Amino acid sequence: MSVSLSATVLSAADPLPVTDDARGELLLQIEQLRQETQALRGLMEELSNQLRTMQDDEKSRYLDLDRRLGELIRIQREAVQSAAAPAPIASADGTEVISRPEPTRVPAQEAYNLAFQMIRERQFEESLAEMAEFISRYPDSELIHDARFWRGQVYDVLADDANAIKEYEGLLAVKPDYRRLPQVQIKLGKLYLKTGQTAAGQQLLNALISADPDSVEAGLARRELEAIR
Repeated sequence: MSVSLSATVLSAADPLPVTDDARGELLLQIEQLRQETQALRGLMEELSNQLRTMQDDEKSRYLDLDRRLGELIRIQREAVQSAAAPAPIASADGTEVISRPEPTRVPAQEAYNLAFQMIRERQFEESLAEMAEFISRYPDSELIHDARFWRGQVYDVLADDANAIKEYEGLLAVKPDYRRLPQVQIKLGKLYLKTGQTAAGQQLLNALISADPDSVEAGLARRELEAIR
């Protein structure tokens, strides 16, 4: 029996159960509205987490943000002053050389937030460069996995399939237990099918279904597989 979109509209006072197929159909329709909506689910997750944190202790968060902003301004000021007035030192042969101290690095979380802000502001090309810089500067941070995920998302939005696939494959290679693994699998599987890598796409989507057959992503995977039959 088919389920129409209108039949899934529920009242807040009397919620009705929604089948996995219905949820998968709804999410698939939403994904197809615009390319940018491919990034919406993850963005909403990030924003919701931040909103819940702010609501827990709004005053404390405000004071912490003010402190961080002051620290960032101080760091930037010191970096400018250091660049403007490098300290000369003498080398072993007596000649004078210029020593430039390493600039103080912004904490990893702040650097990541600055790069992620560009995605919120739809500065997609700039966000790719900032996320790449973050990965290079903070190789030991757990946030680099999120940075790779968002680079894949942005490439996907920009219809750069080759680079999107490269980012997702690299993420799976270095972090097979990544917390957004089902999202990566469904997106990578769809890209494989889109670019003619049918066998790889089918294998990945079937693995996703087997791992968690009742998930929303599994419902989407089934529909992708049905579409190529």
